[in-house]
Amino acid sequence: MKIFLQDFQSISIHSLKENPAPQTNGSKLDINEVKHQKRLFGAVDQLEVVIEVFQLREKLVFDKTDMQMLFKIKNTVHDNTNIFAGVSMDMSHEFFLMWKHCVRGTLGDVILGSKEGDRTAMIGQNFTGAYVRDIIKGLDFLHSSPIKYHGGLTINNCLIDSHWIVKLSGFGINRLLYKWKISGMVSSRDGGPIIPDSELHYYAPNLRTKIAKAASLNKMSEIDITVEEGQSSDIFSFGIILYEILFKKKAHEFPESTVIRPVYDEGMEGLEDIEIGILNEAALPLLPTYPSIPEGTEVHPDLISLMHKCFHGVWQNRPDANMVRKITDATLKMPGSLVDQMIKNMEQYNNNLENLVKQRTGQLEEAQKKSEEILTELLPKTVADELKLGRTVPPKNYKMATVMYSDIVGFTSLCSESQPMEVVTLLSGLFQAFDSIIGQHQAYKVETIGDAYMVASGVPEKIEKKHVKEIAMIALKQRDFLFGYTIPHRPGQHLHCRWGFNTGPVFTGVVGITAPRYCVFGKTVTIAAKMENSGIQDRIQMTVYSQKILADCFPEFQYTKRDKQISVNGFGTYLTYWLESYEELLGSVRDLTAKIES
Repeated sequence: MKIFLQDFQSISIHSLKENPAPQTNGSKLDINEVKHQKRLFGAVDQLEVVIEVFQLREKLVFDKTDMQMLFKIKNTVHDNTNIFAGVSMDMSHEFFLMWKHCVRGTLGDVILGSKEGDRTAMIGQNFTGAYVRDIIKGLDFLHSSPIKYHGGLTINNCLIDSHWIVKLSGFGINRLLYKWKISGMVSSRDGGPIIPDSELHYYAPNLRTKIAKAASLNKMSEIDITVEEGQSSDIFSFGIILYEILFKKKAHEFPESTVIRPVYDEGMEGLEDIEIGILNEAALPLLPTYPSIPEGTEVHPDLISLMHKCFHGVWQNRPDANMVRKITDATLKMPGSLVDQMIKNMEQYNNNLENLVKQRTGQLEEAQKKSEEILTELLPKTVADELKLGRTVPPKNYKMATVMYSDIVGFTSLCSESQPMEVVTLLSGLFQAFDSIIGQHQAYKVETIGDAYMVASGVPEKIEKKHVKEIAMIALKQRDFLFGYTIPHRPGQHLHCRWGFNTGPVFTGVVGITAPRYCVFGKTVTIAAKMENSGIQDRIQMTVYSQKILADCFPEFQYTKRDKQISVNGFGTYLTYWLESYEELLGSVRDLTAKIES
């Protein structure tokens, strides 16, 4: 049998599987020397085991009583007791006690060894109830078994298997260790006491006293406690563990600055070579009789009362395991095993997860809808749909479209006399109204740069010559809106704008990847910008190309010729017109006639 060394706090089932322990034909334990190593891990007939190591002082001989106790421990089998794998010795004068290894470690690892946040999450109400119930069930079984009582119950002897079930380990062994220690046959590997100082508080005061007396007199008979007293001591230990489970802290800890040294007779030399016995008597006066219950706790009053009963100074007055089990079952009600509860919780979690998925899906759809709305604000719908499908939108030529520019007159001086937020509020209110007007027509807002506003119609959807009418209507409605719009931070003062549009061929394309923009280019765009730039406040200027289409197709629009021609650098001079108004009656009659003819 091969045994490999591991640190107990970091061991996991994964490391055990990654480092298999191969069998050997011999019965000896092959162990590499590691100083100050209290526990080892290995395998016995494919059973993963945890091993406690002791030093042999002389040849260990098992008498009849020892063999009977070992067989009793070996044959003790219950859902809440751990499997005793056996004992072994090797040629290096070491003695091994082997118990089945539980993959989730000790209850102390879970409760006292985790971080505060992890500990709170791990030790929920269901886990608390299950752990307490498992411990008292195992203890109740031991008290009615041939073992009669545990004798050394601590939180580190409560192991947790892969199903989160608590298994009591180490039962009955202490009685043998005390005997062998007093007889001088074994000692702890590091020369310390059999019972570590950190675990002394789990032992009932009456049991500590007897052990200390037996060790001082070197008489095993002094630890010859009755079954009732042993069971009562187990109940005290259970009370300490219950305290640590409920309050998630150790019932007692020696301060880090405290150095506990054993007491020897005067005149003894070589004290550093003298090992401590079963327990360190110097630590006993530093231990409280029982831990104090924190005030203002939310623990069930019956559990507080139970802990006080378990800590009773007169051991005969402590409750038995059966009574403790009834009280804990009544106060920590939990039908089924912890696995059943975990399955139930998992079902509830799955249901909650389904609802959460539906909720998040709805939120995702809503967010997607909003993002699509924003995208259609940035790009024409047909272009946005193509981009969402991952397709490229190639540049495109249009034989005819109408482009309009508008600009606020005196915007620069207005900005210099206003606060930044006032300017933002002004533009936000103005452009929201302009956007609303555009939304009523077949047109697309190409861009806004400061106070400049560019609109196009006839792209990307072709609408024959109607694009001129759409732009003309937008310009007139925007002008009408401004007649009633006052500057927010200057009550009674109105804004003034210039408008200019032109009709002709253009080409379009999507520019950019991270923030794509639908852009319109061409001579028509340049001339439209000049129409706005050369205009007059509150007037709408258009080229002769736009005017001819309105005259031929939309006679309901009223316009007048400008008294001078406009020069456009690089393109010559242009005859322009002022768009004045729209005769709604004429427009309605024309629309009705067109509808009847169609």
